[in-house]
Amino acid sequence: MAASKLKLSLTVTVLVVAAVTTTLVIQHQAQAKLRAEIQSLRAQMARLLAENQSLSNRGVPAKKAREQRLPAPPIPLGARTSAVLEELPATNLYARFGKEPPKLTPEQVEAYLKENGRKAASLLAAYRTSGDPALLKEAMQNYGNDPQVAFEAVFKGDLTSDERRQWLSTFKQTAPANALANYLSACDYLKAGQTDQAVQDLMAASGKPQFQDYTLDRRQDDEEAYLAAGYSVAAAKMIGSSEVKLPQLAELKQLGLQMVDLSNSYRQAGDAASAQAVLQMAVGLGQSYGAGDCAISHAVGLVIERNALSAMDPNSPYGANGQSVQDRLNQVIEQKSALTAFFKQNETVLATLSDSDWISYIDRDKSYGEEAALQWAVRKYRRK
Repeated sequence: MAASKLKLSLTVTVLVVAAVTTTLVIQHQAQAKLRAEIQSLRAQMARLLAENQSLSNRGVPAKKAREQRLPAPPIPLGARTSAVLEELPATNLYARFGKEPPKLTPEQVEAYLKENGRKAASLLAAYRTSGDPALLKEAMQNYGNDPQVAFEAVFKGDLTSDERRQWLSTFKQTAPANALANYLSACDYLKAGQTDQAVQDLMAASGKPQFQDYTLDRRQDDEEAYLAAGYSVAAAKMIGSSEVKLPQLAELKQLGLQMVDLSNSYRQAGDAASAQAVLQMAVGLGQSYGAGDCAISHAVGLVIERNALSAMDPNSPYGANGQSVQDRLNQVIEQKSALTAFFKQNETVLATLSDSDWISYIDRDKSYGEEAALQWAVRKYRRK
């Protein structure tokens, strides 16, 4: 069995945070403590940006760790990482409201399609807002070369394994710069025990600059469908956001765990360099997804990165400033705790928003990210 070395191009993408300065009017000690935590988190993220940029520029010292051998060792059946799995929040953006968003009727959907045409984006929005699978099927038949159609088709529940593989291949072909297509394909290959093909996808993903899950486009299209059906602007914005499911969350979190298992298999086979390379790619996956606009994407990215760092030698160097893997792991754990606390402590603010402020909140969410939007709401409503 020939073992050929393939160079990995590790793309380290850092977390992007909203540049909105928090100027909370503090009335209670708990609020003061929260402000200090958030400010500390943002300072740490700024330092991480500089450190990761330095690491990505170091190329030569990291070369050995980026080499990986094929064929890849099989992952033992039923292999599981020892990392603790938190339950994911519901995979829609506003499941906190406690009820399913209303679905459009067939009459409303047809009126929307008559006005907007039966193009790919319109059919997908009509499918998501009505739940009618025939509309997704129509999009798959008529727009098979559209990457958003391929993305939506990958998660169609009644596909056979061969059909899903075909749509994963279509997604990769129609979005060649999008690393997400390769990550989802790698996850599918690892589930099937096809580790060589999974490694090829992971290496391809690590060299791509784009990570696009189409969440903002999908939210906007769904919002327009509700507006066309006669909903108010505030209702259309809120429902359009709550309607969009994020099935990629669970897939990517699973992939992060699978990569830890794959790293363990390399290590057991005596290939420490490949084991380390896989963990570095898992860190890159976590940072890439954590840079998304949704707070849940940020949280899942931190979990993926934490699991990968936990599998590394804690005393090994990380970055260019004398930091260790354990140092970075501690930062990730602190950031995840601060993010969770921030939303838990301020979630009740959302229940007090007026219709006009819901419009502002969701517009800010789409432009600057969910964390920045909630900071704006907290600043405004804590004064009242």
